[in-house]
Amino acid sequence: MAKMRLFKFWNANGDEKETEQISLKKAIMSVQGHFKDTMISVEYMSKKGKEMCHSIFIPIGRKIKQELVKERRREALKAKNASR
Repeated sequence: MAKMRLFKFWNANGDEKETEQISLKKAIMSVQGHFKDTMISVEYMSKKGKEMCHSIFIPIGRKIKQELVKERRREALKAKNASR
């Protein structure tokens, strides 16, 4: 069975979130809704025991991106209707 790892996420404002997941992608997908920033940082231990630290652009995932596109279209329509 795969090993669960502890991932620590934070943003520039200092907001922190911890999650325990199998992979980095699954961890990112689980916490990206908690951050409004486009870039967050993550720290975790790799399989070989190395301490890793990365900066990641969010959102990640097809469903999230499609939802953002829909939201932008709705906002554009609201702005267009409000200007009339």
